[in-house]
Amino acid sequence: MVRIITRLEAVRKETEEYEAHALGNFKIGPTIGKMKAIIADEDIDVKANEAKSVKIKKIKIPENHVTFVSAYAANKLGHAIAVGEEVHLPISMAKNVDYASFLANLDGSINKDDLLGVLIILPIEMIK
Repeated sequence: MVRIITRLEAVRKETEEYEAHALGNFKIGPTIGKMKAIIADEDIDVKANEAKSVKIKKIKIPENHVTFVSAYAANKLGHAIAVGEEVHLPISMAKNVDYASFLANLDGSINKDDLLGVLIILPIEMIK
């Protein structure tokens, strides 16, 4: 019996820690999302197993939207793994992402206007 109570206490503590770091709840209802191409806006050399920041053509993210980078590889040299801008803004504000983190699988060169990946943009409603 002591063993069960100890485990329940550990689960309760873990749940409280998770909730303390939650940014809020949201709802994605029946909706239409957008897909945008992540396009390089500079020439850059990449080496296998290295991550580099690559300037990209601006992508507008409307307020109250979340983004996901598609896991499907769109570039033969590697994967765009994230997008961002110089200053992080809250989800309630519109954003303009202008760089991507690119993880190279092969040595090579990325040229301006190359496709690096696909950004999925979905509207959400904050409910908490």
